[in-house]
Amino acid sequence: MEFKGGTIIIGSLLWDKSSIREKWRSLCLNEISTKTPVKLKIRYGRKSQTRQDTYSMIFSNHPKTEFGQAYILGFNEVIKNARILESQAFALASAEGIWGKEPSLNKSWGTVGLLINPNIDEKDKVGADIIRKRWTDIYLNYKDVFKSSEYSVENEKPVIDQDGFLNIEWTKEMDDYDFLIATPVVSNSKGLLNAQQIAEKMIEKNYFEYFKNNVDSGIITFQDNEILELLEREKNSH
Repeated sequence: MEFKGGTIIIGSLLWDKSSIREKWRSLCLNEISTKTPVKLKIRYGRKSQTRQDTYSMIFSNHPKTEFGQAYILGFNEVIKNARILESQAFALASAEGIWGKEPSLNKSWGTVGLLINPNIDEKDKVGADIIRKRWTDIYLNYKDVFKSSEYSVENEKPVIDQDGFLNIEWTKEMDDYDFLIATPVVSNSKGLLNAQQIAEKMIEKNYFEYFKNNVDSGIITFQDNEILELLEREKNSH
């Protein structure tokens, strides 16, 4: 077994300079300069208390969500057994604040999911099956508290299934990897937010840091141009 893995990064995982995030990037991932841009269906959809109740990014399968741009950063360690992938997942959970007092990949608001290269069985079916089983076993621990249906709005396909596997479209930019992990979070808005709602919340709270840092880092959604126009219009009105 010898697989290549990485983390799909949206939002502040790329640019947040808190000690826990910097330590995670330094110990677990390749240099930021090696990041791979990837097309993904992402949008603003979760009101975040840590972002002054403005909206943060989520993965989305909503039919009206178009492709934006995220990044992949590769693990700095080859996956030679299931435990290495598991340790990377727990490290990501810690960086995201999912791992609290005890090791966990799951909280009520978010979790760590696994995405598998659809062609992996051609490379090493036995090794891939070992990892699939191990990941499923891990999520059995959360069967009473984890509900994949919460990772959707308006009857969209949940972005993660009940066994912890991501329902995210595999794109050609991902083909260099065998396994990818990411942290979907639960949307706490009733439906798809429009650009006006997203911009108005930032204006109301006078908090633009999260959105600005995402744009400056190249992490963008299909609504960003419209959001920027609304913010600029508000700025020029004063």
